Formats: sequence, C-alpha cells, structure tokens
Amino acid sequence: MLKNAKLAVVGDVIRAYDFKPMAGREDCYVEGKVIAAGNVGVGYSAYEIICGRDVYDGVRQQEGEKGSRVGQIVYVPFEVSFMEYDGRVMNLSK
Repeated sequence: MLKNAKLAVVGDVIRAYDFKPMAGREDCYVEGKVIAAGNVGVGYSAYEIICGRDVYDGVRQQEGEKGSRVGQIVYVPFEVSFMEYDGRVMNLSK
C-alpha cells in the first residue's frame, strides 16, 4: 500500500509540502479540499484537491497571481519515490 493512501477521504482538507521543511529554508506547500482520491487519471495514485492556500518560500500566494495555484486543481501523489518523508502530506481535518 502506498504511504499516504489512507490519510484522507473526499471532503477532508490536506496540506502537501513541495519540499521538506527545515531550518534556514522557508516552507513551500499547498492546502486544499480533497475532491477525489486514488486513480484520478494522471497516471499515478493521488489526491485531487482544489487549492485554497499556496505558500511559496514562506509567502502566501494570492489567487490570480502569476504562478499561484490557488483556485486550481492540484494532484498530490500518495507516495513519491524521491524525497518521500513522514509528514509530507498532512490531514488538517483531523
């Protein structure tokens, strides 16, 4: 079973980090409501979310800003083969 496959269900809000948080580097992550999970048509098992918050280099991005993912569909893999770590995906609803 993939690492984060049972972490959330449709309707939950999750946070997914782009890079592992560490001292000396600002956080990069998305948060959003899960609208689908599993085989979502992208070639890997993932959570499909509507992004409600996008933080890049510690700065919250606004909807409509260049590069912002707010309001967009984002796919969060259940597990990645490179740089997977505990806490990469968090369920904020629990």
